[in-house]
Amino acid sequence: MPYASLLVKIEAHVRNLFAIHMHPYLVYHNLSHTENVVRYTARLSEYYDLKPHSHFIIMAAAWFHDTGHLFGEIEGHEARSATLMEKYLGDTISKIYLNHIRQCIMATKMPVHPDNLLEMIICDADTWHLGTTDFFGEDHKVWQEVEARKGKTFDNKPALSLRFMEQHIFFTSYCIQHLSEGKRENVKRLNELIGG
Repeated sequence: MPYASLLVKIEAHVRNLFAIHMHPYLVYHNLSHTENVVRYTARLSEYYDLKPHSHFIIMAAAWFHDTGHLFGEIEGHEARSATLMEKYLGDTISKIYLNHIRQCIMATKMPVHPDNLLEMIICDADTWHLGTTDFFGEDHKVWQEVEARKGKTFDNKPALSLRFMEQHIFFTSYCIQHLSEGKRENVKRLNELIGG
């Protein structure tokens, strides 16, 4: 299978989905977030020297992982994303590959419980910003989107974000090494915001 050329087609297809079906309320779960997850997934794939077939599986999952947001509520978006992937790739690759990609997409469902390195990689790529200086800007977008989609305002956003951060863990050794300190800083700032 020509993995590289198929990934080019997947990228074009997902970009097209976002171009056609984008909603104004998707201020976080948009193409920019998907591009970030793809970039971080590629970085981890290279770091762990994944074999070509594993690289293809995880990159396909990264491109499709949030497409389900375009076609429904927040709840169940992972399963919709996996279905969109299967519809697009179903006649192109084997059921074994389809299943591996589906499992990687489903691994991003909160609370996450990745079972292998590929699932750990996509979970860490999906929450990468928690350990960076981009956290507060991205977290603001998350809450903007949640409030728009739920039709209600959350008054205790810093406390809710802090609870999420305290329950979150990075799984790959790379992210533990490179993002843990940044995450600690962000937790500290959240605590300061809520007077803790």
